[in-house]
Amino acid sequence: MMNRMGNILYPEVFNSKYIRTHFEFEVDLTNMLERSGQKADFWGKYKQRLRFLDERKEKCVLKSDWFEELRQAEGLYSMIFDKSQKNIRILFAFIEYNKVKYALLLCAFEEKDNKKKSQYCYSTRIPIAQKRLKEVLYND
Repeated sequence: MMNRMGNILYPEVFNSKYIRTHFEFEVDLTNMLERSGQKADFWGKYKQRLRFLDERKEKCVLKSDWFEELRQAEGLYSMIFDKSQKNIRILFAFIEYNKVKYALLLCAFEEKDNKKKSQYCYSTRIPIAQKRLKEVLYND
């Protein structure tokens, strides 16, 4: 499992023993932020949410303007950034491996239109997040 997980490296290093990323997560985030020109503005809010997640763990969802449990995808959660931040969403899950709990960042995308089946909506990104979660949990 650990070969599919890594530390947060982009847009800046964030050290946490609790928060890990799927190895493709950084590519999603890098591609999205480099195209958007929002990297500098995004980092501050991202770091706030990462700290909150690191400190509160599963209770992070109590701050509903930053985190939500996805009703349409059991076991998945979304980190929310306001529309001034390009409506960025980060899908993640809470997992346990060798009796150690982690928050695993799976997939990042810019939500644009949930009504259309496009690469920019939850309905197309949830299956990607679920696939990545399975890769981490079952493909040692």
